[in-house]
Order: sequence, then C-alpha cells, then structure tokens
Amino acid sequence: MDKERIILPDPADIAPEKIAPIIAQMAAIQLRLAMRLVAESGERAEADGDNLLTVEEAAAKLKCSEDWLYRRAKRLSFAVRVGRNGESPEVL
Repeated sequence: MDKERIILPDPADIAPEKIAPIIAQMAAIQLRLAMRLVAESGERAEADGDNLLTVEEAAAKLKCSEDWLYRRAKRLSFAVRVGRNGESPEVL
C-alpha cells in the first residue's frame, strides 16, 4: 500500500462491526498527524521564541475544531493549561 494514500472501501460496504475499529484507527492517525504539525511549527516558533496559542488559534492552525482539542487536551503533549485551576487550556 502506498504510504501517502489511504484507501478505504466505500463506507456503505463496511460491515457494522468493523466501523468502530476503523473510526478509532482514523482518529489515531489524525492525532499523530496533528502532533507532527504542531511539532514542526513548534520548531519554527522556537527560533522566534515560545508563543502560546489560544485554543481558537491552535484549532485554526491544526484545521480541527476547538471541541476536538478540548476533548484530547490531556493526551496532547503540546497542550499547556493556563489560568486558575487550569481551566483555560492553551496550546504551544
């Protein structure tokens, strides 16, 4: 299989019991790719100094929803909680 291209069958042809595992694999791929994007942009940002982004800015850069970031904040190595009781997550 070509590593640059992911080929999946037509969703209508996927057996119901295989849908959840496929969704989990796709979420894992999405998370790894998002972490690579942030790591690469972090390397560029280090030259300029560390800059924290708001959740809104990070979501725009990662092309994902703010909700997606909030739900995965504990698993994202680049997430930094700022503020009283860590209620205001910001992302490096």
